[in-house]
Amino acid sequence: MAKVMISLPDKFLKKVDRTARAQGRSRSELIREALRAVFGGKNSRTRSWKQALAPLRELERHWIGQWDSTDIIRYFRDTRYGREDRR
Repeated sequence: MAKVMISLPDKFLKKVDRTARAQGRSRSELIREALRAVFGGKNSRTRSWKQALAPLRELERHWIGQWDSTDIIRYFRDTRYGREDRR
């Protein structure tokens, strides 16, 4: 396999690395897949479940420990129905 050197802006490379990490791939693998999509490779239109769920996993990693769903549910329950009305 041949190696190619390319130049990318730092911010763009960070985005590439974050996306690759979120999808459980190497940087090279992500870039190869992107180029396959550009050239219309046979796998360009099909995405694995891992790829499809990658953005959700990234959000999950970002929000874990940031909020408590129980507190949110209690808040909306109490403000919607009021504490006095509950039995």
